[in-house]
Amino acid sequence: MIKTSKNKWRPKIWVLVDNRLGNANQALALADKLADNYQIKKIHYNCLVNLPNFVLGLWPIHIKKSILNELAAEDAPDIIISAGRRTASLAVYLKKLSKNKSKIIQIMRPGLDPSEFELIILPQHDNYQYTLPNVVRVIGALNNIQTHMPAAKAMLEDNYPDIKHFIAVIIGGSNRRYNFTLKNAKILANSLKTISENHSLPLFITFSRRTPKQIKEIFKEFFLWPNVIYDPEEDLPNPYPGIIGAAEYIVTTTDSISMCSEAASTGRPIYVFCPANFTLKKHRFFIQQLVDLNIVQRLDSSTSFLVKYNYAPLHEIDKVAEIVKKQVLINL
Repeated sequence: MIKTSKNKWRPKIWVLVDNRLGNANQALALADKLADNYQIKKIHYNCLVNLPNFVLGLWPIHIKKSILNELAAEDAPDIIISAGRRTASLAVYLKKLSKNKSKIIQIMRPGLDPSEFELIILPQHDNYQYTLPNVVRVIGALNNIQTHMPAAKAMLEDNYPDIKHFIAVIIGGSNRRYNFTLKNAKILANSLKTISENHSLPLFITFSRRTPKQIKEIFKEFFLWPNVIYDPEEDLPNPYPGIIGAAEYIVTTTDSISMCSEAASTGRPIYVFCPANFTLKKHRFFIQQLVDLNIVQRLDSSTSFLVKYNYAPLHEIDKVAEIVKKQVLINL
């Protein structure tokens, strides 16, 4: 614990952050919700990173030795926040080094004995064989985007003063199990063109770092000014948090649970484009959850007009933070 100037104690929190951006963002979002200061520990792997967890759980041989030495040399934290199986095994190792002083909050399936963790934050779209008191089920991916929305909207107004009312379009891309094809892109672009014209609203389009170049080119050819396109390859401020908070409507592709979760926290009407070749079970389960909760609508080639509707924004981070405070922090 750390003693403050007001003689109050606050927990020392480490956040284990690796190169998997979706995992890292969830861990940072939770830390941001729990405390105004925490330590980010950047984790780098070696060539053994793909070994199964029953091996890594015995010893974190997938972590670069320099990182292990640095972490072992520091005073143990009160709380370790880890996300994903690769950081989970490191968190367990650090807990053992601390002689069980450190408490672990694990986000997503750890691939290890669940009793090693004080809390496991697990999305409902992830099948898990354990039903235990320390397992907390949530909808989608944790995010704290609402906290940063006012500053993001101000940045948007400063950098894009000429666009006031618009439809936000969030375009993801391909991954190891799904190919965002040129056919998909053309179907979406044609639908968006019709929708934009019917609403007399421009589009504010933002790509992800996974968006293939040829997909970007289709949208850049389809949508000229007054539409705005942000490409993360360009050296410009990222407008993404601002546009999903300020948009009249949000249209997003279905390939990123994080993007859909963040959109669902805004309260804005959301339309999700799910092409026929998209078969990822976890993503489809999650999107169906949002449809059933009346949070999102589906967008397909027949969609020509968007309807405004209300729903309770998804704020799973608040629920998780309260559970952490009541079950973990109070016992330090």
